[in-house]
This record gives sequence, structure tokens and C-alpha cells, in this order.
Amino acid sequence: MRGARPPKLPTNRPVSKDVYMSRFSKLTLVCLLSLTAMTPLSAQTPAAGPLPEMATVEQAWKRGDFVTVRRDLEHLAKESGSALAQYRYGQVLLEGRGGPRDLNGAVQWLQQAVAQDHLEATTLLARVYLSASEDQRNPAAAAALLARSAARGDREAQYYLALLSSAGDGLIKDEAAAVNWLLAAAEQDHVAAQYALSRAYARGAGTAEDAAKALLWLNRAAEAGHSEAQFYLALTYERGQGVDQNPASALRWYRASAESGFILAQRILGTRYMLGDGVEQNFEEALRWLTSAAKAGEPGAMSNLGYIYATGNGVPVDNTAAAAWYARAAEAGVGGAMLALGQFYETGNGVPQDTAKALALYQQAAAQDRPGATQRLVEMTLSGAVQDLLAPHQMVPWMASAAGEDGENRAKALAWLEASAADNIRPAQTALALLWLQQGEDTEAAAALLIQAATAGDPQAQLRLGQLFTTGSGVALDYVQAHSWLNIAAASGAAEAAKHRDVVAQLMTFEQIAEAQTAARDFFDSASVLPSLDSQ
Repeated sequence: MRGARPPKLPTNRPVSKDVYMSRFSKLTLVCLLSLTAMTPLSAQTPAAGPLPEMATVEQAWKRGDFVTVRRDLEHLAKESGSALAQYRYGQVLLEGRGGPRDLNGAVQWLQQAVAQDHLEATTLLARVYLSASEDQRNPAAAAALLARSAARGDREAQYYLALLSSAGDGLIKDEAAAVNWLLAAAEQDHVAAQYALSRAYARGAGTAEDAAKALLWLNRAAEAGHSEAQFYLALTYERGQGVDQNPASALRWYRASAESGFILAQRILGTRYMLGDGVEQNFEEALRWLTSAAKAGEPGAMSNLGYIYATGNGVPVDNTAAAAWYARAAEAGVGGAMLALGQFYETGNGVPQDTAKALALYQQAAAQDRPGATQRLVEMTLSGAVQDLLAPHQMVPWMASAAGEDGENRAKALAWLEASAADNIRPAQTALALLWLQQGEDTEAAAALLIQAATAGDPQAQLRLGQLFTTGSGVALDYVQAHSWLNIAAASGAAEAAKHRDVVAQLMTFEQIAEAQTAARDFFDSASVLPSLDSQ
């Protein structure tokens, strides 16, 4: 499509080790016992009686009689030497059907089938080696087995070999080879390979970047039911990236992804029904999808459920349920949930009233720059609600923020800051001085405050004071004092100070630098150096 932007497919989603490993564990292997401590096949007691037919085994499998399946496959594997029976029996032992899981026995029988070049057994044994516990895992052996199966056209082996090639796990890292194996598997309708191939084309990994091919394989995977592919195809239509923007198609794919169990799609779909965003508002559907995502651990869905129960939109107001969902979302790091839960604790809605917990939650929300959190902290400070919970210097950051911005509490916050500075609260002195300097007010008074705070040991005051002496703002220009204070600030932990000090040093003589260094040492030795405003 001319002029259309290429689709921004999931090119920067690093795969964690846990997710990477899960791709090799569809059989939910818990561990792989030592392969050197197995009971020899000859030591096992063969089943008695005539050999069963494989058709009889299949009938038992269909009716769910896995005890019979296990018994008959054991008999066939031991007595007939059939590679198919050995493979099927190894699979049964691996899955724990008709009896306990027996990983050692499974590996033995799969090895017997592999020795007879059984294709499926070769791939399955490779996956066993990859799914083993860390000390038993053998990616090199797995890669060798997968290479055998992949060369014979097994699409599952081709996919896993591509993953190993891309990661350099068990063989030399080779992104180009990975793309070739993905393409081979994808052309055989291996859905996970189709999605992985779309990502490779989207980010140009192992192949030339190709937005059209990326979109082609993303569509193929989505149409085949790959939930993550469906989600990213929805995003593609929603944003119009490489395709015409199409809200209806986006909604269709969000719904398909949600139905497939992809929790981000469930949260987005539930939120849209909650807000009536692109769909008719429907709180029943909102609750359905948000609850599903929240129970799966999606933080945004938890927070949205808290909002629904707190506001009573489509459900009776339930502050207890709201607080519970907000608490889970806050624990997961959602700033809005922290703010809402703080208000619950402050007022005692749905939870016992607890000012200390409210304060802590507001602080966490403010650290995320959540709108409204700083305002609540300011109001609690001005009301005196936190005076027994925090020292004054801990309140300075949000009071300084309020004093520097337009708002109903600006004048009160400024008055609080001035009173705290007058009480020799060091951070308040620094904050007030910086505020005056920012607003271009009384630079000499600001410098005087910085000298007090710097002398008392405030690193930010020391840094800013060094900068003032460098430029002569509010104080006389003095490179010795500038270098001294910047040196002190750097030693006190102000990250920028060393860089500024080194710049100033280029303007100084060796004698001046030595004098500044002596002043800095004297400061730390006695903390008695107090530079004057008229220092030359």
C-alpha cells in the first residue's frame, strides 16, 4: 500500500529464560532424572500372553483406558521391538498416562526408537533433553537429534531447531539458519513458527527487514489461532501500521485473542466495554474480560476492576472488593491503584482507616508522577495529619513541588517552605533557594540560603552553590570557592558535581586549584569553612 507505514510488529519483546524454556515443555516435564542411573531394559519383566494388536491399543486410547494402553504398549515394545510401540510407550511413560510418570523409562524407550530412526521419537527425545533440569539439560544432544528430524521434514523439529539456532543454544548462533528453519516449518503450517517468522521479518533478524512478509506471516498465524499473533494484528489495524486503519478489524482480532486466552487482549477488551470505547458500553462484558485477565495476574485489569466496584458502574458499589483489587494492582506497581487505595485507607472505605498506609501509598504514587498524589500529600501535610509520621525534611519534596506550581495550595506550600527554612530544615533551605533562583527572585537571598544548607552538608546545595560561584550569580565570581564547593558536592554524592568541577579547573591556575582542594579538605576535617558573599 503506497504511503502506508510498515507495521510495527513485536520487534523488541525480549524472551525471558523462563518463556524460552517453556517452549520446550509442552509435556510439562518437571525434571529429568539421571540418564546414567536407569534400570536396564533386560531387568524389566515383560508382559505375559500373546502380543496385542496396535489397533487394540488405539481403541483403548480412544475410550480413555490408559491402564490398558500402558500395559499393552509395554508388551509390544518389549516383545516386538517395534519402533512405533517403543515411541508410543515412551510417550505414555513421559506423560504419566495409566500410571506414574517414569522419565528414566521414557528416555530408555525413546532412545530405542531413535536407534531405529523413528522420526517422532527423535524429536520428542530432543525436547526431553531441552526440558530437563539445569544440571541434566543437554542442548547439544538435542540439537543433533533435531537436525536429523528437521532434515527429514519434521516441522516441530524445524521450529525448535530454529529457536536453538537463533539463541546459539547447543550450536553456533546463526540467525539466517534460524529463519530458514522457521520458513520450512511455517510453510508446513506450524503456527508458532509462522508467528516467530513474522517477528524475524519485522525486525530484520537473519533476513532483510520486510514489512509485507512480516504482515503476511502474522496474518497466517493469527488466522490459525495464535493468540499473541492475533493481539499484535489487532494493534496493527488499530494503529494503521502498514495497513489501512480499521477499528472493526482491530476489535475482531482483540476479541479473538481474548477468547484464545491472551490476557493483554482480555484487559484491553474489558476496558473498552467498561468505557464504551469503540463498542457499546457493556459492564457485563467488561466484568467478564477484566475478571479473567485480573485472575491471570494482569495489573491493569485488577485496577480497572477496583474502579468498577468503587464507582458502582454496572454493579452495586462494593468498597471491600474494590479495595482488594486495588491492593493487588498497587502491589503490582500500578500508580493509579496506589492513589485510589491510599484514599480508601485515608477515609476508611472498604478497609480500616490507616493514615500511615495512606501516606505510604501516596508517596509511592507520587514517585511515579501520578496526578493527584502530590496534592494529597500536600493536603495531608498542611492539615497536620502526617506530623507524627514523618520528619519535616521528608515532606519537603512535595511541598516544594506545590510551591513552584500554580494551584490552590501554592501559597500555603510556599509559606510552609519558608517557615521550615527559617527553622533550619536543610532540604527546605535548598528547595526554597532553588525555587527563588528558578523564578529569578532575590538571588542574593537564595545564595545565602544555599550557603547555610551547603555548610550543613546538603549535597544539592553544595552543587548549586559551586555553580553560582562559577557564574557570579548572587555571589562574587570566585573559581576557588566554585571548585571547592563542587569538589565537596562530588565527594558528598552529587553526580553532576565532578563534571562541573573539572570544567572550572580548566580556568584556574595550579595554585588556585591547590587552594580549593585545601579548602575542601578543611571542610571535611572541621566542617567550619563558611565562604563569604564578598569573597574575591
